[in-house]
Amino acid sequence: MTSSDSGAVPVWVLLGARHGDNQQLLAIADALGVPYRTVPLRFNTAAGLPPVLLGASRLSWRSEDAAVLQPPWPRVVLAAGRKSVPAARWIRQRSGGRTQLVHINRPWAPLSWFDLIVTTPQYAVPERANVLSHRMPFMPPSDLVEVPLPMALQLQAARMPRPWTLVMVGGDSRPFVLDDEAAVGLAHLVNAQVRAQGGSAWVLGSPRTPATAMDVLARTLDVPAHVVRWGEGENPYAALRQRADRIVVTTDSASMLTEALLTGKPVVPFALPRQPDWRWRLATAWRAAAARRPGSMVARSFDVLQDLGLLSSLRDLGLLHRALEAAGAFDGSSRVLDIARQEREATLARIRALIDRR
Repeated sequence: MTSSDSGAVPVWVLLGARHGDNQQLLAIADALGVPYRTVPLRFNTAAGLPPVLLGASRLSWRSEDAAVLQPPWPRVVLAAGRKSVPAARWIRQRSGGRTQLVHINRPWAPLSWFDLIVTTPQYAVPERANVLSHRMPFMPPSDLVEVPLPMALQLQAARMPRPWTLVMVGGDSRPFVLDDEAAVGLAHLVNAQVRAQGGSAWVLGSPRTPATAMDVLARTLDVPAHVVRWGEGENPYAALRQRADRIVVTTDSASMLTEALLTGKPVVPFALPRQPDWRWRLATAWRAAAARRPGSMVARSFDVLQDLGLLSSLRDLGLLHRALEAAGAFDGSSRVLDIARQEREATLARIRALIDRR
């Protein structure tokens, strides 16, 4: 619940430029059941500097509404991403240190700056007392309210034989790439799924889906299918997630993968090929060496630089996929829904304890 009364707002939500981060923050704020205020942030070129250099300053950011940055200060600030760290710390400084900082995913800053960090395996955040590591990002349960299929697709839907396989197509997300070869591989998987299960496929692109890859995918499909490219009319994403009987999803997005799993329907992941750059190779090789020799100089240097937020290019969605597989997320049972519920409850309990802290 939002509130316009600054004296009754225990939670502020710092919104940045990343849609996925913002959606996760707002989902948490809504689920807390307390009044909260959104504070949209705008960043300048200084935001590219590490948070350890920017400190608790306003050098790299501004608010669209400066009037909201006034006392009474919140009990808790929810934020995500590296760029929002100076803003969160500035608010805490103005509160006399009373505001608690909750960060989602990875702050790329000393972990000790935060009262709680809620993260998932792909960020490889070290174990700490203030780190809560889950297998899936925080998302509300699937909406029970029926979402209508766009009018423009209803005639097409009447022609599509059941059961429906929904194909959720992502795109390039370092180090993953959706090139023409990957598009062919995805098409072959969809062909095999539809032949085995019967029916037809809905193929939905996303903002990151390369147009050429989508063309290759469409040409290679040889089963009944309808392709919807991003930006072509009203988005049927939510409606088709509800109506699909099974889902094929590319594994370049934790949010998209989680949305598929939270439908409770059978999910088949399609791993995109990796084309890692030198930074990703260096960071992951360093991390692997540190894991093999804990306590060594290599491990200690890695931990120090990671804690300081000076090691980037560490996101490895392969770690997330393996954690989900180990938890049985793709076995077609309802186990994944129980896991998601337990993780949501754990996150909310930790944040509510911070709100109540005096």
